Amino acid sequence: MFSVAALAGAAGALPALADSSRASFTVTAAARTLVAPSAGGEGGFSDLLVSFAADDGSSPLAGVKIVVDGRQLARLAELSLPASCAFTDAEHLQALCAPGDFTGGGHLTLGVRAAQGAQAGATGKVLFSVTAGNAVVNHAAGRDVTEVRVGDGPQLSVARLPVLTRTKPGTATTLTTGLTNQGDRDARGVLLWFRIPEGYAPAAAFGDFANCRYPDRGAGLVLCRLDDTVVRPGEVLRPSVPVTLLAGDDPRDGRFEYGADVAGGPTDRQLTAAQGAGRPGAGAPLTLTAGPAGGFGDEAASSYLQTGRRYALAAVATDVTGVQGATVPATFALRNDGDAPAAVRDGRTADGDPSGLLVSFPSGVRIAGAPAGCAGRPAEPTVFLCARTRTLAPGEFEAYTFQLLLAEPLDRAPGRASVEGQALAGAALFTVTSGAAPAPTTIRSWTAEPGPALRAVAPAVEETGPEPSTGPPAAVTVAPAAPSPTSQGSLGAGLAETGGGTGGLSLAATGGLAVGLGLGLIGLAARRHWAGGRG
Repeated sequence: MFSVAALAGAAGALPALADSSRASFTVTAAARTLVAPSAGGEGGFSDLLVSFAADDGSSPLAGVKIVVDGRQLARLAELSLPASCAFTDAEHLQALCAPGDFTGGGHLTLGVRAAQGAQAGATGKVLFSVTAGNAVVNHAAGRDVTEVRVGDGPQLSVARLPVLTRTKPGTATTLTTGLTNQGDRDARGVLLWFRIPEGYAPAAAFGDFANCRYPDRGAGLVLCRLDDTVVRPGEVLRPSVPVTLLAGDDPRDGRFEYGADVAGGPTDRQLTAAQGAGRPGAGAPLTLTAGPAGGFGDEAASSYLQTGRRYALAAVATDVTGVQGATVPATFALRNDGDAPAAVRDGRTADGDPSGLLVSFPSGVRIAGAPAGCAGRPAEPTVFLCARTRTLAPGEFEAYTFQLLLAEPLDRAPGRASVEGQALAGAALFTVTSGAAPAPTTIRSWTAEPGPALRAVAPAVEETGPEPSTGPPAAVTVAPAAPSPTSQGSLGAGLAETGGGTGGLSLAATGGLAVGLGLGLIGLAARRHWAGGRG
């Protein structure tokens, strides 16, 4: 049985479901997998990964089946299947996999290698169709296609890491890393990079290499240059000293990432600029030694470090309803569910907590106005990150109000608000509904004046109609009240009901409020956890 403990990074929109009682799940295939050219067709297999994760992070997925369609790989690559799969064609490019039942999510790893005579640089695609007996696929997020590329030139890729690595405060964790050249020419000069999450630092044995530069504090980007190293095609190497991380006294869940590239390339320039000055090590240089084959796939890999600790911050959201074409306000918030103030220091909390609210709106919603401190993701126009700017006392909120243009008709199209860096821990789901403005409704009454019951239903009533010629009945035409911009109509009052706040969100008045899933797991989306951060 699986437990969702991670998801990093981005939080996509959720699907609009015809049957809202059924769970939804997101499929995420690796964006790209590299394979080494092999004239004899006997090269090693690279990993071909597809993951699936319940959008609420915990729902069971029963009877998961995966249809693999690799027909575009004809004369380019060959597939290798795990035990739960079987080929369905004579060319061994199509398969059916039945991995079974999962809780929260899971993943499946196939193998792929270059076919005999495949040209360097050639590409093809593998398509994955994933179903579950009790859930529907979220087609608004994720990815179901992987590009397979035969390496050309010098092409470094790294060994995959476990999707999930469990850690404990004060303990050291060793991660098995490695690299290979999946191109057709020597790679001269190697850049190794490691991104260490908050609450962790390189252990002493890995933290002082003369050819590495380290961040001023433990967490951050580590760059190691091996300018004189030559990696020949097919050669497999690993660091001479295992990568070991030391968890602090109070570590958080987070993602460790690493990768390799040819020194002097675009990745080298970008990461060097991102790191800044850094701190050089003073010990012996890091070197590479021969390593085990297998488990490679792309230039970078990651593992989610799970501590199992509970997060104090939670997202608050509620359903949005309005007329198609209208612009309506929608308020979201961060709430401190802990028993101590959550302070902010240099854009992060004082103890390393994530520092903002990530809101993912469904397709069909346009952002007409974003609050101060909220910015859209460049490649994701409906995903916004809102910075937390002040200390939150226990139970207190920091609220953010968006102006949403309901551009398309939507029927309970789901979105997600989450705490940056936590993904599903403390996440809140919400829905958006928009439709055409309804026609005026005629209500028959035996009195000319609407009674209290009518006033209670429609406080702003337009009373029209002819004078009755023979007494009652009379026609009372009710102009449809402008729909509440959102069922958050009372978000401006009543925070005291939930423990105080900032001018606040009335949780009692927000019927569709999905607050704090309490999963105690990871941040951008469950799918990133099961995908192991690939793609």
